[in-house]
Amino acid sequence: MKEQALLSNRLSPEIIAWLQRWFNLHVVIWLLSLACFFAAWNRGLALLYGLSSLCLSLLLISHVLPRLQMRGVRVTRAMIGELTAGSEGELAYQVTTKGRRYHLQLTDDLPFSETEQNLFISRCDRSIRKQATIHCEHRGKFQLRQLTLSSSYPFGVVRHSRHLTTDRLDVLVLPRVYNLQRIPLPVIADANSDGDLRIPQQGGQDEFAAVREYTQGDTLRHIHWRASARQQQLVVKEYERSDRPVLLVTLDSRPVFNQGEGSRSTFEYAISIAASMIRFASREGMQSILVFENGDWHDYVVPAYSADLYDLYALLATLESNGTQSCSDLIEQAVIRFPQANLISGFRLQDDNLLPMLTPYLTHIDIEMDAESFLFPMRNSPTTDHHREGNRLIYPVNALSPLQELFQ
Repeated sequence: MKEQALLSNRLSPEIIAWLQRWFNLHVVIWLLSLACFFAAWNRGLALLYGLSSLCLSLLLISHVLPRLQMRGVRVTRAMIGELTAGSEGELAYQVTTKGRRYHLQLTDDLPFSETEQNLFISRCDRSIRKQATIHCEHRGKFQLRQLTLSSSYPFGVVRHSRHLTTDRLDVLVLPRVYNLQRIPLPVIADANSDGDLRIPQQGGQDEFAAVREYTQGDTLRHIHWRASARQQQLVVKEYERSDRPVLLVTLDSRPVFNQGEGSRSTFEYAISIAASMIRFASREGMQSILVFENGDWHDYVVPAYSADLYDLYALLATLESNGTQSCSDLIEQAVIRFPQANLISGFRLQDDNLLPMLTPYLTHIDIEMDAESFLFPMRNSPTTDHHREGNRLIYPVNALSPLQELFQ
């Protein structure tokens, strides 16, 4: 392994590829069989004739048997649980054959992963199920239709492969979501605040919102006795207080905003930040509204204490950067459509103009994306400093920023 690494450092990739193609065991056996044949023909030695025949038989078997092993092989895929960008998931492969098969290899070029998935099956008695752990890098909706089946049975001298068409599998990879510990809150609630206000305590005496499991310290007056009897465990009532902020998040889906490549782009970071903010707000009893434009105006309202945000994540997973309106345009329309929102969040590039100034009773979370850092990520160091200008809270973000600590 060490010698191979040294060789790869000395030779160019083109030379290494040429050597791997023309100097391998298959070529060596061919040359050996020819050498034995000519030596036997010249000297008349039966032993060399036999050695030449053995080499040719080995090559014949190495070419024929892999093709026979791949006949009648059928593969189906299935998802196991949910797949989320930036984390690992599982795919199940069901392989069925018409008879016993040996040394089959499945190579699955998954569009949402940066590495190929290789699965080796040493023996299959008509049917076998294998689970593979995959790393999901890109969010989105994908269709899996093909994979590569190969075999080098029995000697590993010659490998034959063919493309195998499978039943279509629709895969949805949800966006990356971070576990935020806080988000900025309206600055007008406290004249001395920088926006990092504590969220009002749960259990107020306003509108009923939801029920949750009882935790130590909850008052007995808020126990929902009927629901506790049905669920066979104590649950308490949650109340939504009238003084809780309403979060409005706008997303810039224009192509010009999407700077960078793959999952390391301003658009992907904005989607992750938006999903993380809404998750935190819902968990803390705040209503959230997501607004974006993707050819048409779209808004999605997330009630307070929403336990299941799958529909929101699925919506963000399929969002593409083909809009025409910036966050400035969206905010100007959204504050009119949703007058109850008092915490407005938007995204812009560092070189863009500032987002519109809002009225004093609204707090503006201005997330400023450094486009150059996404094009050249190694030139920049992480930045977490933020500053305040009136009711505007500006948070710079670059490609190396730890998003889970964005609002710390």
